[in-house]
Amino acid sequence: MHRALLLAVLSLSVLLSPLVASQDASYTFTTIDVPGATFTVADGINDAGQIVGSYNIAGSDHGYLRAANGSLITIDVPPGNNGTEALGINNAGQIVGSYFSTGTTVSGFVRATNGSFATIDVPGATFGTVAFGINNAGQIVGEYGASGANHGFLRDTNGNFTTIDVPGAVNITYAVGIDDAGQIVGFYQTASGFHGFLRDTNGNLVTIDVPPGNNGT
Repeated sequence: MHRALLLAVLSLSVLLSPLVASQDASYTFTTIDVPGATFTVADGINDAGQIVGSYNIAGSDHGYLRAANGSLITIDVPPGNNGTEALGINNAGQIVGSYFSTGTTVSGFVRATNGSFATIDVPGATFGTVAFGINNAGQIVGEYGASGANHGFLRDTNGNFTTIDVPGAVNITYAVGIDDAGQIVGFYQTASGFHGFLRDTNGNLVTIDVPPGNNGT
């Protein structure tokens, strides 16, 4: 559900790469490729160095967990399903993401440290739920589709959902990350383009554009 956006971001990164190439020499990079995969994406990392992401083999998408020692575990919901994406992980090792729950219907999930899964579906969602991020308290953020638009959401530790829509957004608000204080980041669309946002613990929203006022951030 988020791969089309990912491809757009990758295309932009190609255009921007000459601007940052001179800074790369000061960093060490480790390539992550799942053996046999046609592509591998890393989406989240916790303080222990555990990494989650997705890979594709023979046209099927699977999630993975990469331990700090480099060992890989495939994550499919349910086991053997060919449409799972692992997108976020907290310090306890809880993992969130999305999977095809019925046919082409996308549901979110949270994977407990014992390997059990729980489905996340926002009440009223009509075309899917995706869980992008989880903090150490177990609060989860993501997006869902309803009424012809994509909305962000916050799921608290009691399982209650709060919709997040940036005022002025046109059809799209995605909540993709949450810190331990409960601050949420994501992006939204207006007629002028995409913009980042920060939602503080009081529910106040701040638009993030680079430079300020830019309409393509």
